[in-house]
Amino acid sequence: MDKRSLIKAELFLITSLLAFCSIVYELLLSNTLAIVTQNYIWWQSFTIGIYIGGLGLGAYFSDRFKDTYKNIISVELLLSFFGAICVLYVYLFHGIYKYIDSLFFYTGDFYSTFYLQNVFLLKIVFFIAIQVLTLSIGTLSGFEIPLMMKMAVERLGESEEGEHYILGVNYLGTLIGTICFAYFLLPKLDVVKTSVFVALLNLLVCLYFLVRYVKKNRALYSSFTVAIALLISVVGFNESSITQGYLKFFYYLPKILAKDNLDFTDLVRRIEGFKPIERTKSLYQYVDIFNYPMTEDGIVKDSTILTLDTNFQFNTATEFYYHQAFAHISIALNKKIPKRILMLGGGDGLLLRELLKYPEIEFIKQIELDQKMIDLANSRFAELNKHSMQDPRVHTEINDGFYYARTTNEKFDAVFIDFPYPNSYDLSRLYSVEFYSYVRKLLNPNGFVVLDSPFYNKVDYNKDRYQGRVVFTQVFNDVQVKSNSVVASTFYYAGFKSFFPYRVSDESFIFLKEEPGMIDFNFMDGADLSKLQPQTIREMKEIKNQQFPYRIAFKFVNSIFKPTLIRKNEF
Repeated sequence: MDKRSLIKAELFLITSLLAFCSIVYELLLSNTLAIVTQNYIWWQSFTIGIYIGGLGLGAYFSDRFKDTYKNIISVELLLSFFGAICVLYVYLFHGIYKYIDSLFFYTGDFYSTFYLQNVFLLKIVFFIAIQVLTLSIGTLSGFEIPLMMKMAVERLGESEEGEHYILGVNYLGTLIGTICFAYFLLPKLDVVKTSVFVALLNLLVCLYFLVRYVKKNRALYSSFTVAIALLISVVGFNESSITQGYLKFFYYLPKILAKDNLDFTDLVRRIEGFKPIERTKSLYQYVDIFNYPMTEDGIVKDSTILTLDTNFQFNTATEFYYHQAFAHISIALNKKIPKRILMLGGGDGLLLRELLKYPEIEFIKQIELDQKMIDLANSRFAELNKHSMQDPRVHTEINDGFYYARTTNEKFDAVFIDFPYPNSYDLSRLYSVEFYSYVRKLLNPNGFVVLDSPFYNKVDYNKDRYQGRVVFTQVFNDVQVKSNSVVASTFYYAGFKSFFPYRVSDESFIFLKEEPGMIDFNFMDGADLSKLQPQTIREMKEIKNQQFPYRIAFKFVNSIFKPTLIRKNEF
């Protein structure tokens, strides 16, 4: 191989590595922020946008660098430093934000003007703190390709050919980075180890240039390299402690502050005393399981909580409210027990447990996306769901609910839909007019659909509802009316003319039928309540008094081509 080919091979490898690291940092920051804030669209959009803006800034100011090799070494040193701490930085500042916000929330009127003004300021400070890091890493990454272009021109002697070569290799490295992040780095290493791995790659590039091309000031650069290598090692070896510390703070902080206003030292000590969070990563989501003792009627009960991507799914001590309301109220509304049921989601087997109480049900087809949830249902939660997944009437298929509804020719008497709330565009399609048009076609005559959906009722919160704090403001606004209108209009234009929302234990459900006027609102009369616990029956009696304001209009319809239904949590 001649000298020119060796130079090209060297440039190819280094440029690919730099592009790989750059895109992984971008994806790492946006994914981590989306998960911890539980708002995918807002944080992913802003973080990626600011990161790309940083790339532009770096490219714009890169012509001020004169010594190509020393500058690339400096850039790689800084990137390896910021890369090693980026996830820790996000965890730290989000933890501070959660602590201050929770103090406001649990010590005062959380709908007061004082709270709303200060929490807005807090959000602005958090946003700036986080995006300063994003912009810094983006700007440093923006220096890399222009510097590599200069290096190519200096080494190859042909300006246009060298620049085209570096640009082409940069895009190839970006492609490799995105694929590796999705299929290897995030599922296998998780976010902290991924940040350490990529920071190490930057440091290796730095070390390569330092050893091969720099003669002056080598001792100074070497000392920085050793210091950052030590930092990367410390973060890498303490990855589990870092992740556990953040997860404990995230999950236990609100629960502790809801009962006790502790100073920070006592709060940290209390949090450290809890058992570790069990975190696993499936191909699709984070699954977190943790225990928290609950007091009911003066008796302390141990409860297990499961979350997906930090979004609450169920608490073993209270899940019966949700699943009994889901299964039995819908059947009471229908006045007829369905024989063939399609269940989309519900991989924990708890809704199946309630439906299987009806011997009249002959067949349940379950479509679940995540095999991890099926595994948990058959192991960790098998006793809780009464081994429902093993019932011969249940037929489980690992598949995407949207794809199945669009392609199957099967017919059912009822469809139960237990999906996560629409925090992203991908989840929003499961609440779209297209999806529910497919679902409607799956129904036999007089069949029904019931789902857990974000839907707001008009109520006044009282001091017994929220940790002893009195809230005088009525908790309902135009944003919630619009959200309700989006959901209701989407179902209406998908062909469901009968629409009945209800809420049980702070969970909202919607019962749908294709035929207009087919719902008996006095469903409690003559209903079989033997399968329900007394607490659920008490909640059912309140349904007739619930109000759900909404408007039906085509402009509100949520479509996969024009998404309008995105649930906003933080920001």
